[in-house]
Amino acid sequence: MRHWLTMTFAVLTLTLLGISPALAQEPLTPASLSPCPFTPAEIESALGVSVEDGQAADMSFPGGRDVGCLYPVKGSDTVLSVRQTWDPASADSAGQGTAKVAEGRLHAIPGDPDGAQWKVGGKDEPSAELTYARGKIRTRVLIHGATVRESDMQPRLLRLKRVP
Repeated sequence: MRHWLTMTFAVLTLTLLGISPALAQEPLTPASLSPCPFTPAEIESALGVSVEDGQAADMSFPGGRDVGCLYPVKGSDTVLSVRQTWDPASADSAGQGTAKVAEGRLHAIPGDPDGAQWKVGGKDEPSAELTYARGKIRTRVLIHGATVRESDMQPRLLRLKRVP
């Protein structure tokens, strides 16, 4: 009897462990996007700047959604913006936006699983931008303002968790 109970418990445990990762990742839908995906503490930890609470924007369109958030950096004109666009017409693979890479606007990050790309430097002020795609969702993280040190900020953007 004891052997049977031990075997049952072991099979149940292994089954639950196999199912739990599938339960943890729900399928992505336009409704699963969060306009302000980061807390001020997460941003401060990754980027080394203190930000105010995010100001959200949310727009839905047939079959898609476009959400964004502005996080003003405390005591400056610098802003971190995050924009996620669910585009039903986009491919279901990472590495979207290769046309922009070919044009020289964005520079691919070799080996990045989400096909991430960089853009550093703005027309009027310093900036650093990270763009990547997951399925039908394209995410753009941009920090810009007079206090941005592009060479410092570029690797720090990679410390932010990837969303969605």
